Amino acid sequence: MKQSSLILAAVTALFIMGLASMVSRVSLREPPETPKATVTIREGSTASEVNSILNAKGVLADSTLPKELEGFLFPDTYEFFLGSSLDVVKGKFEENFNSKLKSLSVENLSAEELKEVIIIASLIEAEVPHSEDRRIVAGVIQKRLEAGIPLQIDASICYLKGDPCLPITDSDKKIDSLYNTYLHRGLPPGPIGNPGLDAIEASINPEKSPYLYYISDPETGRAVFASSLDEHNSNVVKYLGY
Repeated sequence: MKQSSLILAAVTALFIMGLASMVSRVSLREPPETPKATVTIREGSTASEVNSILNAKGVLADSTLPKELEGFLFPDTYEFFLGSSLDVVKGKFEENFNSKLKSLSVENLSAEELKEVIIIASLIEAEVPHSEDRRIVAGVIQKRLEAGIPLQIDASICYLKGDPCLPITDSDKKIDSLYNTYLHRGLPPGPIGNPGLDAIEASINPEKSPYLYYISDPETGRAVFASSLDEHNSNVVKYLGY
């Protein structure tokens, strides 16, 4: 073989080897990662508010979480891939909800019992900002339910009205909805938001007390309790001025 042919063959072999090496390196390189979004859901957020956050962050661009998940979208900080499917997002919320509630020993509750726990917790989350008051309020709610007394929880009206909510007017109390706890006895048909662990724990472990009424001090946010209607009316005048 002529020397020129040998040189050409060597150059061709080196080119092929280099090309193969480059292809190998490219094929072993990890594909570019899909961008993620960090999403923080605060305690008491509604399903509608959660959907707004997810859409704004580009997590769910063309779909929304169903209203039936209200109460079960556990407040926390999550990471989602942009453009995630609805099933993936629902699955992550469900997994976190189940994980967080393991510490509260709810495995013996039926689905209906768990729903009632979450409904009461959502009312507490929206109505009672201080942890020290929550178990007592849970006990008041339980006592009023057993006595067939309307719960008369302002937060349930706010769920219907949206912002701005306060003050609650007499006409608000006549809104024809099963979520109106002034007009209808018993619990609303579903949660009014997504409660955190503290409110859920209070709902599971209500504290017995002599109280049947409470209001919130507008200055401190603390609950002011009363055992009788007269005492309650006095608290209304003292703290709310009407």
